[in-house]
Amino acid sequence: MQIVFEATWEATLSDQQKQAFIHQYETKRSVQEEFTATPILLKHKRDGGLVATVFLQNNRDEVLSIREATVCVVNERGDTVAEETFSLSLDIPPFTATPWSFVFLPTYVNSIEEPTDGWKVIIK
Repeated sequence: MQIVFEATWEATLSDQQKQAFIHQYETKRSVQEEFTATPILLKHKRDGGLVATVFLQNNRDEVLSIREATVCVVNERGDTVAEETFSLSLDIPPFTATPWSFVFLPTYVNSIEEPTDGWKVIIK
């Protein structure tokens, strides 16, 4: 599976940053589900918000268009750490992965607990 960067990311990331994403993706285990959100980085913001960066993987043979998504960050115990609905204009080509960051406003964050490696993102 190949990495495809959304146009804004393509324009703003350096070649070194892109290579770092590609390398990190290569270290992730392959998932065969039709669509997955594989965690990369979870970071609390100073204002109380939260940034969840993931690889959005389209394992289908057609373009995956995401226009609105309710995104949940869940910790290793299964507790919802943040949940917010996002409006997007994202098209992921078949059999590719796209790095993406969801930035949660402080009002949608339920925990200030530091993230551990066991977190995941659920997209509804």
